[in-house]
Amino acid sequence: MMPIGLAMGMTMHRDALEAYSKLTEAEKEQIIMECRDAKSKAEMDSIISRLSGSWI
Repeated sequence: MMPIGLAMGMTMHRDALEAYSKLTEAEKEQIIMECRDAKSKAEMDSIISRLSGSWI
């Protein structure tokens, strides 16, 4: 199951959603694990920014 913060972040950053959809299942699982370990909104934003290729 996708963490809510990741899902919400990807709705705000369509490029992150597009990039996520192109990942392998193993890569998606790695992103999900990173999001579950995120301790703050800033950490979650960093993961989403990295995924989208932008650095907010």
